[in-house]
Amino acid sequence: MDIGQFVINVVQAILSFSEFIAEEISALTNGFVPEGAVNEIGILILLVLLRVGFDYAKKILEILIIIFIVYIIIQLLPSIINSIG
Repeated sequence: MDIGQFVINVVQAILSFSEFIAEEISALTNGFVPEGAVNEIGILILLVLLRVGFDYAKKILEILIIIFIVYIIIQLLPSIINSIG
């Protein structure tokens, strides 16, 4: 197996794992989290797991985690406002 095939296999594994996380989050929240945000939450969880495992990429992962948190908050804001009001 060459390096290109290895990278493709790793990316496919990460995507399938994030789809699994997204399905579980969607089932757990019973529609409170909009469909558009479910994949981002899965990616956020993967980034947090990467952050825990790899300290050498700490700054990059922290920036990506902050970006995804802001994006998820923006996606969830209408649901939160509707549930309050």
